[in-house]
Amino acid sequence: MEPTFSFTYSIPYVILFIVFFLLFLWENRLRSKGDDIKIVRYAAMLVFFVFFGFRGYIDTDFALYYSLYENTPSLDNVRGVTDYFWNLDEDYLLKIEPGFKVFLVILKTISKDYFFLQIVSSLIDVLFLNYFFNKYSPHYILAFIMFLIFGGILLEVNLLRNSKAIFLFIYSLQFIRNRDPLKFYICNLIGLFFHTSAIFFFPLYFFLHKKIPSFIVWGMFILGCVLYLGQIKFVTPIVLFLGNILGGAYFLMAKGYSGDSMYNTGYGITFGFVEKILSFILIYAMYNKIGEKMKNEKLQNIFFNLFFIYSIIYLYLSEYSVLIDRLTTLFVLSYWILYPLLYVVLKEVFKLVFTIILFFFGTYKMYFSNCFITRKYENILWDNPSVSRAYYILGKHLDKIIGNK
Repeated sequence: MEPTFSFTYSIPYVILFIVFFLLFLWENRLRSKGDDIKIVRYAAMLVFFVFFGFRGYIDTDFALYYSLYENTPSLDNVRGVTDYFWNLDEDYLLKIEPGFKVFLVILKTISKDYFFLQIVSSLIDVLFLNYFFNKYSPHYILAFIMFLIFGGILLEVNLLRNSKAIFLFIYSLQFIRNRDPLKFYICNLIGLFFHTSAIFFFPLYFFLHKKIPSFIVWGMFILGCVLYLGQIKFVTPIVLFLGNILGGAYFLMAKGYSGDSMYNTGYGITFGFVEKILSFILIYAMYNKIGEKMKNEKLQNIFFNLFFIYSIIYLYLSEYSVLIDRLTTLFVLSYWILYPLLYVVLKEVFKLVFTIILFFFGTYKMYFSNCFITRKYENILWDNPSVSRAYYILGKHLDKIIGNK
């Protein structure tokens, strides 16, 4: 019987990281000689696409998407399509946004194989990432590495709907910089039709391009550290207060979430906390140098403000790990760009130190973030994944995995 936790499950992810690390070194060499890096870009996209696009039944949300895809009609089934969009009796359909349903119907019309969904989803994602990193990152492969280290694997294997909303938001960043509200809201309205979390992006148009004064940045950071280290609970009373005011189902939800240790348990003092504190200090300490490299004040403000929002959410909502997980995912993209910018403005000796730390930290993250059985990697190109076995593993081990987080 396979154990719930084993570092052997992490090996494919460590190998993936090492491949990208070698591509990182290759890109450095090409750039030092003034050569074109297209071959490195194409290699990275291919590795990414094969690893994620052709994966088997990995993590937990395949259970939702497999069932959903199996019950999705093709376009030639007019009655089925009508019921699919308008049948309000099916709970699982009520939770799925209409844009994603349209996406599924189109794919199901082309192929009835569930893996086709994963292949197309990853293809779309890698094309978005290629656009994003090529446009904003001064170091292409390092941006991919930061994606893998900070939230990207979860996006790819579990958050098929969220990822599309996030990537559409990424695409819309140019419209914040250029002050084009119509295009910004069109992009994010489409994102909202893929996942409701896109609603959090709507207010950002009004302030994301503006510089936050330093005293506010550092004041909120220090206060956040005090709240986090002191494990001071201030969110729970607010949640319960709002629940009492709204009453009904909202009261029950507020009481349920606040009383359930699965949701209202904080992370405590962890390696992740130390990393975030050091990242905040380091990135803001290099604010001016990074700004000189970006050569666009609005763009600089956009990414630093996203990073600030990410950090504040982590520190201020520490008593609710579930909120940290869900909300920080929306803003983690700042890491993917700011760390490559930080790297390129460092002096050569510090670049070497950065590279050494990157290798060990990246290996550590791949090892400890993927060491549970639902992350056991399979690839349909050389394996024969079984959905019944995947469901069995999920049912048998999920409680242990959740309890360990």
